[in-house]
Amino acid sequence: MSKPPKIDRKALNKPDQFVEQGRHVLELFIGHQTKIFSGIVGVLVILLGGYGYQWRKTSRNEEGWKVYFEVNKTAEPERWEKLKKVSSDYSSLMVGQFAATQIADHYFDEAKKQSEKDAGAVSPSAGLATEWYSKALSSSALVAPNERGLLLINRAGSYEMAQNWDAAMADYTESAKIGFEGKALALLGQARVYELKKENTKAIETYEKVSADFLNSEYGKLAKNYLRRLKSPLFMEPKS
Repeated sequence: MSKPPKIDRKALNKPDQFVEQGRHVLELFIGHQTKIFSGIVGVLVILLGGYGYQWRKTSRNEEGWKVYFEVNKTAEPERWEKLKKVSSDYSSLMVGQFAATQIADHYFDEAKKQSEKDAGAVSPSAGLATEWYSKALSSSALVAPNERGLLLINRAGSYEMAQNWDAAMADYTESAKIGFEGKALALLGQARVYELKKENTKAIETYEKVSADFLNSEYGKLAKNYLRRLKSPLFMEPKS
C-alpha cells in the first residue's frame, strides 16, 4: 500500500485545493479498504485459531490428568490396563507419557524381582518394560534431555534383563552422549554390558573413565571397586 499524499499546510488557505487533496486521500483509503479489512480479518482468524487450539490443548490436558489421578486410585492389576488406555488416549500429551513410563517402571520392577528369584532366566516382563519405555520415549511431549537420558538408561536395563546386550549397549551409549547428570550411570551400564559380553578389556577402560571423570562421587567409588575386581587375575582376559 503506497503512502497517502501529504497535505500542504498552505493548501488550508485555498479551500478548493484542500478539498481536492482531501478527496484524493479518501479515494485512496476506499480503494484499499478491502485489502485492509481482509488483512484485519486474516489476523483475527489466526489469533482466534491459535487461542482455540491452546484452549483445547489446555482443556484436554486437564482432563487427562484428572483421569490419570483417578486411575491411580484403582487397585492392581486393573490399574495397569486403565493406565494403558490413558497412555493411548492422551499419547501426544505429557500425561500420556507419564502413564507409559509408570507402566514401564511396573514391568521393570516385576522383571527385576523375577530375575532375582531365577538368576539367568529371561522374564517376559523385561520385554514388556522395553515396549513401554519405547512408547514413553516416542512421545512428542518428551522434550527434556535429562528425562530422555534417564528413560534410555531404564530401557537399557530392561534390555539387559532380556539379555539383549547390543540393544542395551546402544541405549547406554546414546544416553551417555546426551551429557546430563546421569552420564555416569550410562557409562557404568556400558561397562557392565561389556562384562556380560566377556569383553573385560573394554569394561576396564570404561570403568577407568568413570573413576577419573567422576572422581569424588559415588559413581567413581563404584567404578574403582569394579576395577579392582576385574583386574584380578581371575577376571583378566587371557593373552593370545
